[in-house]
Amino acid sequence: MKQPIIAMMASALLASCGQNPSADSGNVIDKSDFKPVDRTYTSEVLEAFGRVSAPCVSPDGTKVLYGVSYESVEENKSNLDLYVMNTDGSEAQRLTATPGSENGAVWIDGGERIAFISPVDGQPQLWVMNADGSGRKAVSSVEGGIGGFLFAPDGKHVVLIANVKYARTAKDTYPDLPMATGRIIDDLMYKHWDEWVTEVPHPFIGKF
Repeated sequence: MKQPIIAMMASALLASCGQNPSADSGNVIDKSDFKPVDRTYTSEVLEAFGRVSAPCVSPDGTKVLYGVSYESVEENKSNLDLYVMNTDGSEAQRLTATPGSENGAVWIDGGERIAFISPVDGQPQLWVMNADGSGRKAVSSVEGGIGGFLFAPDGKHVVLIANVKYARTAKDTYPDLPMATGRIIDDLMYKHWDEWVTEVPHPFIGKF
């Protein structure tokens, strides 16, 4: 973390620009075909509902970008896809239908394109696509993936949030003991609830 954050991020951010890797493979978790036989409110009814999230109005104020997620009890997970509609609620269109969720979607380039987070080989990365859902492309290749992003007002730079290693392990302190599994605790924040604190989120900035 002592290195300049711009230098650290530049190569990682731009490593995959111009490429179009595939998103994670698998089944698309979509709206179920469940039909209730009565008016009883069951878990199956709840599962059939789509969960709307993160509405984002376009720069010109005419459209709303939003996500809709559905859950699968059998797979024990959910999947979120992106939609867009007019601000009056008309002409709703689905933009994505992939096994990997598209999260944190925002308008960029004055509403010409959309940026979002979606997995590449299981790791969340930054993607962009045209406002109609075409031209989908991953534009980051950060080891371990990213947890968030924010574009500069001029669109020329982007901040990515990625986890960095926190503190030293026994293996780091004693390299002659590569099989060491003990933990060296020298501060109060050695554990957070049910997890060991081994990584912390950190901002990185790079040219876009």
